[in-house]
Amino acid sequence: MKADFFIDRPVFSTVISIVIVIIGIIGLTLLPIDQYPQITPPVVRISASYPGASAQTVTQAVATPIEQELNGTPGMLYMESSSSNSGGFSATVTFDISTNPDLAAVEIQNRVKLAESRLPAEVIQNGLSVEKQASSQLLTIRLLSSDPKFDEIYLSNFATLNVLDMLRRIPGVGRVSNIGSRYYAMQIWAQPDKMANLGITVEDLQSALKDQNRESAAGVLGQQPVTGLDVTIPITTQGRLSSIEQFEDIVLRANADGSIIRIRDVADVSLEASSYSTESGINGGNAAVLSINMLPGANAMEVAESVKEAMKELSKTFPEGISYEIPFDMTTYISQSIHEVYKTLFEALLLVMLVVFLSLQSWRATIIPMIAVPISLIGTFGIMLILGFSLNMLTLLGLILAIGIVVDDAIVVVENVDRIMEEEHLSAYEATKKAMNGLSSALVTMSLVLCAVFVPVSFLSGITGQLYRQFSVTIIVSVLISTIVALTLSPVMCSLFLKPSDNTNKNFLFRWIDRMLDRGNNYYLSAIRKVLSNPRRALVGFGVALVAIWVLNRLVPSSFIPQEDQGYFKLELELPEGATLERTRKVTDRAIEYLQQNPYVEYVLNVTGSSPRVGTNQARSELTVILKPWKERKSTSIGEIMETVRADLERYPESKVYLSTPPVIPGLGSSGGFEMMLEARGDATLSDLRMAADTLLYYASQRKELADLSSSLQPEIPQLYFDVDRDKTKLLGVPLTSVFSTMKAFTGSVYVNDFNMFNRIYRVYIQAESSYRRTRENINLFFVRGTDGTMVPLTSLGTTQYTTGPGNIKRFNMFNSSVIRGTAAHGYSSGQAMAIMEQIAQEHLPSNIGVEWSGLSYQEKKAGGQTGFVLALVFIFVFLFLAAQYESWYIPIAVMLSLPVAGVGAYLGVWLCGLENNIYFQIGLVMLIGLVAKNAILIVEFAKVEVAKGVDVVSAALQAAHLRFRPIIMTSLAFVLGMLPLVFASGPGSASRQGIGTGVFFGMLMAITVGIVLVPFFFVLIYKLKSRIKK
Repeated sequence: MKADFFIDRPVFSTVISIVIVIIGIIGLTLLPIDQYPQITPPVVRISASYPGASAQTVTQAVATPIEQELNGTPGMLYMESSSSNSGGFSATVTFDISTNPDLAAVEIQNRVKLAESRLPAEVIQNGLSVEKQASSQLLTIRLLSSDPKFDEIYLSNFATLNVLDMLRRIPGVGRVSNIGSRYYAMQIWAQPDKMANLGITVEDLQSALKDQNRESAAGVLGQQPVTGLDVTIPITTQGRLSSIEQFEDIVLRANADGSIIRIRDVADVSLEASSYSTESGINGGNAAVLSINMLPGANAMEVAESVKEAMKELSKTFPEGISYEIPFDMTTYISQSIHEVYKTLFEALLLVMLVVFLSLQSWRATIIPMIAVPISLIGTFGIMLILGFSLNMLTLLGLILAIGIVVDDAIVVVENVDRIMEEEHLSAYEATKKAMNGLSSALVTMSLVLCAVFVPVSFLSGITGQLYRQFSVTIIVSVLISTIVALTLSPVMCSLFLKPSDNTNKNFLFRWIDRMLDRGNNYYLSAIRKVLSNPRRALVGFGVALVAIWVLNRLVPSSFIPQEDQGYFKLELELPEGATLERTRKVTDRAIEYLQQNPYVEYVLNVTGSSPRVGTNQARSELTVILKPWKERKSTSIGEIMETVRADLERYPESKVYLSTPPVIPGLGSSGGFEMMLEARGDATLSDLRMAADTLLYYASQRKELADLSSSLQPEIPQLYFDVDRDKTKLLGVPLTSVFSTMKAFTGSVYVNDFNMFNRIYRVYIQAESSYRRTRENINLFFVRGTDGTMVPLTSLGTTQYTTGPGNIKRFNMFNSSVIRGTAAHGYSSGQAMAIMEQIAQEHLPSNIGVEWSGLSYQEKKAGGQTGFVLALVFIFVFLFLAAQYESWYIPIAVMLSLPVAGVGAYLGVWLCGLENNIYFQIGLVMLIGLVAKNAILIVEFAKVEVAKGVDVVSAALQAAHLRFRPIIMTSLAFVLGMLPLVFASGPGSASRQGIGTGVFFGMLMAITVGIVLVPFFFVLIYKLKSRIKK
């Protein structure tokens, strides 16, 4: 196709651009909005309970058989499990990002089913749940009341009955959980002394409940085959019980004298909460707290809006005195982050247009890039929709980077047409035709080189590949659309809008800019001549640049993704092991009272009796501190607020305090910072693991690079050991199961069966009243029945003694483990922190203690060292592409050798600004290679043509440098100024924007001051070497 094809068809060219814009607008309206794309690995969670069992028992009876079946599941990266003294078991299996989450959940479900035959019957009765873990918490809703009759139990059940079901049906909502739930249950509060006096055992109580509280089919009168009847009548009976009175009337025994023993004679019955292990509230007040998690791939903004609309409707039916509020809304951070990126996008666009106007010095010339750039950006949205992308931080940052690139094409076209009009005194139409004949191949080459830069990184695996893909596809699409516009619409607009410039009427500013550019051009040419006359110095300088890159790469700290201010942080209070919930509550209330006095804190959500590190534990309390909006605390960072809180709370003598930020990417780990797993391998015991964890923490605490260190391994907690005399038990004819079930029922609780109320199913539990399970001596009141019917006290069947044991057992990949969490201290990166932890482990831990990483740390470790691989891949692709384009192995070397100088600038800038070598910086480096190569191509392409005409290689290089200096400076300055809003970014999501903008900004400055001098030098050098080789 000839270059003037589109110039002669302006309507056709315009229609192409209009279609691109229409597709883009459709895409923009339909694209889902989220903080990050779906880059979290699928996680499947398994939950079970074994009430009354110790952590050791749960590990052996529940964790081991389940984990044996789960181990080796296809696509599994690692699995973690936790067994607690409350009888709780939970395990999470993390899969590779390429695994289908639905298939993973089905596979886990099937494997758990295989393990059921080896699990205790009570665990199966309580039920095992297998569910996909919804990664990102979207909203927290609080139901509260000023009326004392609406207590926490009422509010919790009101939320369950009237709110949860409606919210779960909203499209995009993954999981709705009632935090610290007080779900109703029928509690049978047994009185062991009365039961013993009447000869009633726990088994009698359970049998009576199972027998008299059940649903049974009673048949039908007139059931076929029958004749002579006109109607059939179903027979109904009293099924499950539903009131306290009905349970109190259950008959335990009918005596021979006609007297009846009922449940009310040996127990109190009440409708209460099923569990009192945790409490929740907000700002110290009672409340029902609902946590709403989003399904992967859902539109965060739409889901949040739907939930808010649903709550507005539901609140109209709330009883007087009950209201709701939304203390935590993740979409606030998402929308503000996206808003900041949009703002940066428009700032960059304005700065770029300013540079274009000052460079082209004509509003007619400026209007062409002003139209071309938005078309390229808007059109990208349509392709993003087709490819299944979302509007997120990464794709929008990609578009900001794309502004500086897509404007290049339009500038190159306009500048060339303008130069030909001025030099050859041609009309706009003729000048455009001539310009496009020489430019078409260069435009296509430059665009394809940029694509060649980003294509290889798109094929990287794992989360790193997903992150790169978001940028690379966005930029590739915008560049390709920009090339289409530069070949179609821009020439048409040049032929219609441009007029020969009148240099005599230029104002002072334009004349000054021209003088500066001419002076710069002269300096540039003299610098090239100096370099050509001293090639050895130039080569030494180039070698120094390569060494500088290697040194700076070592100096700049590395990390995976920068920590962002998401508007909240987590705080954990750790009391001495064995502390009661009441004691923990008092300390929690004081901490909440202190936090509410902080001027930057808006809400404090507490879950007392729980910990993100060890799970349910009465001696722990988890607080989520939600800060006021960013605009109200601009001068104070979240890090400064956390430091103040840490310093004040560490003075509390009652508890240890651990602070953590949320994970950078929702769903990757439980907190910010690193997660290291110490594993007891081989013959290592829990005691060995505890000693190893203490040793590691001791040495780690002495390193200034580390902060907020903690271990999930709890100290040995007080336990009461009941040593059963098995011989005596058998002699008295008492089944061992009766001994254990009696103790479990009285001191723990036993789930018997269910009852119906409010069109729902609730559970029935047996447990001794609190006064019968306070001390060791209470066991004297527990009796079982012997073979002759006599009541035997448990204390006659065994002895008790105090001992210690683990309160919580965590396992990682089937090994007993300890989770070591921590963060990098201020001024250090997560990469440095992880390297130090590994070094300490290697130097001070025994060989039977293994080390692995979990969560974001696992991904960072996996992605570690990929910078070199990615850059090597990019260099190879660019080289091969240029070799194919120029049909030469030599010429591309001239382009390639000019690239490292820009890398020096990028590393130097990041190092001076105290930033890190993270995924954003690496994406910036890839972008930098493409841009610098693009500038080099402008010079090399022209010089090659001149040499082919027979011009001396040095003269050709100088002439090419002279002619291309202005468009290179114009396009590069446009890009550099477009990066300024990223370099000086602030507010939500600023760390990401600074990470990507700073390296590119300084790298580009180095490229247009030093790099462009080396391009002609290497071109001449390579041509001379080529000539010598041929000789």
